Amino acid sequence: MGMNIKSERAHRMAKRLARQTGTTVTAAVEVALEEKLARLERSMDVEAKFQRIKRFVDALPAPPPGLTSDHSDLYDDRGLPI
Repeated sequence: MGMNIKSERAHRMAKRLARQTGTTVTAAVEVALEEKLARLERSMDVEAKFQRIKRFVDALPAPPPGLTSDHSDLYDDRGLPI
C-alpha cells in the first residue's frame, strides 16, 4: 500500500514534523491526520448539539406581550443600581 504525494512542501513539513517528534515520517503523518480528524469530529459534534438546542428553543412558546429584557429602571444614569 503506497501513497504518492507530489508536493515538495508536504514532504518538507512531514520530515520536519518527524524530526521534531522523534518519529518516522509515516508515524508523524498518521498522528497529524488522526488529530485533524478528531478535531473535525468534535466540531461536528458541537454543530449537532447546537442544532438540537436550536430545535428545542424554536419549539418554546412565544414570550408574553410586553416582556422585555430592558432593565434600565433598575439603574441610575451612571449605570449603578438604584
